[in-house]
Amino acid sequence: MINKKQIVVATKMDIVQDDTNLKELEKLAKEKNLEFFKISSATGEGLEELINHVSDVLKTLKPEEIFESEDIKLYTLEDEKDEVGFTVEKISENEYYVSGPKVENLMRRVNISDTESFAYLQKNLKKLGIEDELLKQGVKEGDTVRILDWHFEYYY
Repeated sequence: MINKKQIVVATKMDIVQDDTNLKELEKLAKEKNLEFFKISSATGEGLEELINHVSDVLKTLKPEEIFESEDIKLYTLEDEKDEVGFTVEKISENEYYVSGPKVENLMRRVNISDTESFAYLQKNLKKLGIEDELLKQGVKEGDTVRILDWHFEYYY
């Protein structure tokens, strides 16, 4: 940070009553060869000057690489589009069990007793393809669908 461009900004100039510390700060900035600005966010005093100056300074700075490229470790998420992420098992004539990492992750994010959260669950079961798989396996209205420890009656 010591080699970075620095600007000293004194704020809240609209409420300064004793400028002793302000003068000391300004003197210190001069000694350190740092630019000094006084601003007030409440009144807008000095803001335009500061913004214009910072904009001009930023245009002159060269982009810096913060990390050496060999120090950076890149993590990526595996593409799960080819993975189904769930299985639907017909347990009995009128009962199905849905399991798998995607559906279990979904169930951890919902509150079944909350209407909006339950609607989110229904939307995502459809989006994941679980509803289509249930229909493919012959689910009928009124059948029981189990996901983890939850039991639901299937309705269209």
